[in-house]
Amino acid sequence: MMKKEFVGERIRSRRKALKLTQQALASGIGVSHVAVSQWEKEETVPRGENLLRLAEWLQCTAAWIIDGDGEVFAAPSSVSHLTTLPLISLAQAALWLQEQRLSIQQHATRFLYSDVPLGELALAVTLEDDSMQPEYRPNDTMIFDPAVAPQPGDVVLARVNGIAQVRIFRLLAQYQDEEIFSLRPLNEDFPAVTSSENSLELIGTLMEMRRYRSK
Repeated sequence: MMKKEFVGERIRSRRKALKLTQQALASGIGVSHVAVSQWEKEETVPRGENLLRLAEWLQCTAAWIIDGDGEVFAAPSSVSHLTTLPLISLAQAALWLQEQRLSIQQHATRFLYSDVPLGELALAVTLEDDSMQPEYRPNDTMIFDPAVAPQPGDVVLARVNGIAQVRIFRLLAQYQDEEIFSLRPLNEDFPAVTSSENSLELIGTLMEMRRYRSK
């Protein structure tokens, strides 16, 4: 077994080979960037589920990270096509399609990487309430793409009377270039709304959902 001091070097070299920042790697695993920094400085050692997720993101085995055993898997070609997108609050998402978007991007402190094909305006938010229970839970991370037009039944992120909400899209009628649609929650304790009676703006269609186990 190789000495513990080489663990951090392997993590750091592999991360750099895949062109991942500490923040991006941390977001993908579901830990803080401080945790990744501590692993690379050999102040702590990744264990359990965090070790398995680290190995997945670094495209290698957990044994290689800890002991240096075995071959390092070559990074698949898809890694070079990962999309970087900001993880922002719902309050920020309400302004995403307006002029404030550039400022939000510049000041974002958390980012995600995704291998799902996404447009340049794609964003990620964390669900904050019970409105989409039982299928979606608070703290689920959801990735939306404004470039994808929703189909009936799709989950969308929308600006509802100035507030960003996650809802199910349903097309009610279409008159020339105007669509009349409704947005409904999965939890019946929350109200549905229609575009004919409310100020509604679609922000994006759900492309990916991530759920991390609570510690």
